[in-house]
Amino acid sequence: MKIKVTTKNDVHIIKIEGPIKAGNEFELGQKIEEYISKGDVPKFIIDLKKVPFINSAGLGMFLNIYKHIDGLKGRMVFTNLNSDIENLMEITKLASIFEIYKTLEEALESFEY
Repeated sequence: MKIKVTTKNDVHIIKIEGPIKAGNEFELGQKIEEYISKGDVPKFIIDLKKVPFINSAGLGMFLNIYKHIDGLKGRMVFTNLNSDIENLMEITKLASIFEIYKTLEEALESFEY
């Protein structure tokens, strides 16, 4: 799994390449926590365009980080989900918890309030 982080207007865009599964979800969680610990109100876009699948370990990691960010009054949104990941979010009811946008541009616009 590859992780690339860029920042645009104080929003951290995390682009992931490869599957998110048991064994590598910890690395991703650590990377996000690094940015959370910098002290600003955390704002993240998780771009899943190049992620073929996520297993339960990956979903659990995202849920834990979401709760942490929410407790800090921050936001974490998702974009570019493939149909399998979108279905998984629906089946697990996480689609009702996470904000999901079709494109990166829509996700960025959601932070312009």
